[in-house]
Amino acid sequence: MVSKLILIRHGDAENRRLGQSDAERRLTPHGLKALQKTYPTILASLKDDFDDLQVWSSEAVRARQTAEVACDALGIPYDAIEYHQSLYAQDDDFFYGELYAAEGVVVAVGHIPFMEDVASDLAGRMMSFPKGSVACFEVPDGRLSKAQLLWFERGPR
Repeated sequence: MVSKLILIRHGDAENRRLGQSDAERRLTPHGLKALQKTYPTILASLKDDFDDLQVWSSEAVRARQTAEVACDALGIPYDAIEYHQSLYAQDDDFFYGELYAAEGVVVAVGHIPFMEDVASDLAGRMMSFPKGSVACFEVPDGRLSKAQLLWFERGPR
């Protein structure tokens, strides 16, 4: 059962260029540096959860880069990142199914509007989710319907 769910929206990404797919878009240099500066503090409380922590990411480059910054902040290797198509496809039914099958703490890195929709659904109220934002939910007895927002950190400006 999932005990905590941490939702992360990727950081500031470059605009799409001619001939480039959406999935190939990278973080801007400023966006990458801003995450590297803020995530060690934002994610510090998760260091106690290493035994059962999983990092999930969309397959898009900008989400992968954000997941890598989260791994750096947590002191865990990049090969711990699991890529989930549900996060790029923004498929809530499939994502919730994956969560029900997961154990421990899940850190999920994805996109808008999906991260905002999931956070709003779990919080029971509309949540704005700017680039780089992080929301941490406790999931009592693995029941997403009982999830409680523990904290929310707005992404770097």
